[in-house]
Amino acid sequence: MQKGSRLTTLANPIIKYVQYPYYIHRTNNKSLPVYIDLKNGRTRILTILRRIEGDIQALRDDIKKDIFPKDHSTRSKVTINHTNNNVVIKGDYCFALKKWLMDKGF
Repeated sequence: MQKGSRLTTLANPIIKYVQYPYYIHRTNNKSLPVYIDLKNGRTRILTILRRIEGDIQALRDDIKKDIFPKDHSTRSKVTINHTNNNVVIKGDYCFALKKWLMDKGF
């Protein structure tokens, strides 16, 4: 083997980097910043996505398109809190949102 040559095998995974117009920072303990908020005596459930940097409108549109592809009535439940720079979803979508973020590579 020559110095500087590199062996490539099929075992090496192909890494694909995708650039999004937004970025989700992880928390200090390396978990995703997706939280459940209970309001009105636990009758109103909100899913909150925090620590967003970049184009929050594009993130909201991607969430609407990917998590709620056919249900147009549920799509209106995704809103942006501009004061805190959070995305708020009416209902308990914590696990679905975390899975979606993991699939995106965050």
